Amino acid sequence: MKKGQLTFEIPPQFVDFQRRIKLSSLTDLILTASGYNADENGFGLRHLKKLNATWVLSRLALEMDYFPKQYEKITVETWVQEVHTANTIRNYRIYNEKGEVIGNSTSVWVMINVETRRPMDLRLLEGIEVFATNESSGIDRPFKLNAVESEIIDSFRVKYSDIDINQHVNTVHYLDWMVNIFTLEEHRRHTIHRVDMNFMNEVVYGDVISVHKEKEAENDYRFEIRTGETTACRGRIVISPLNPPKGDFGVV
Repeated sequence: MKKGQLTFEIPPQFVDFQRRIKLSSLTDLILTASGYNADENGFGLRHLKKLNATWVLSRLALEMDYFPKQYEKITVETWVQEVHTANTIRNYRIYNEKGEVIGNSTSVWVMINVETRRPMDLRLLEGIEVFATNESSGIDRPFKLNAVESEIIDSFRVKYSDIDINQHVNTVHYLDWMVNIFTLEEHRRHTIHRVDMNFMNEVVYGDVISVHKEKEAENDYRFEIRTGETTACRGRIVISPLNPPKGDFGVV
């Protein structure tokens, strides 16, 4: 089963004030699909436990035509494109209930030792290379993002609910930290078209986070999340204007 598919109905707790699935919730479903597929093919987290290892996400790119709404069903298809000694490329395709493609994603994963937190050779996973399909995601791979030099936009301390089974901040929280920088009106007037994420250093319980944002171009924003002087993550969000309702000519 080189490819895996999972179908989800979007519950109320996964949507925002406009009843559209939140970016972090959608990403959570995408990552859930990849976890099940990795388990089915013999290199999921329960198998890596024998090597005292775990998977960590290094880079992510996601492009969406639209974000489905509450109670809609989506199907996430996932597969491994390439396997290298240091990382593996995993792709995703998101379908609506009609079977139409509404989004694509690609990601880079690294296997690390749970204790040392150092990368491990993927050749330790005997047979993983047979699952490489060489099929691309249909979108550009995650861009390498430059430093953001702006002042601090937001600051807070990492708490219990931010931490996952790897005892560091879960991917979805970085996304929430970025989208929270936009105002409610900006969210009302726009939708997210593309996201790029570069994960660089782990964030753990008790770390003090600073979020930095700058506008790269029209509808193109860059983010940097730091702990002190250390860059934990860099992100990019490209937004697209939504059509205003009839009679409403306001512009953000």
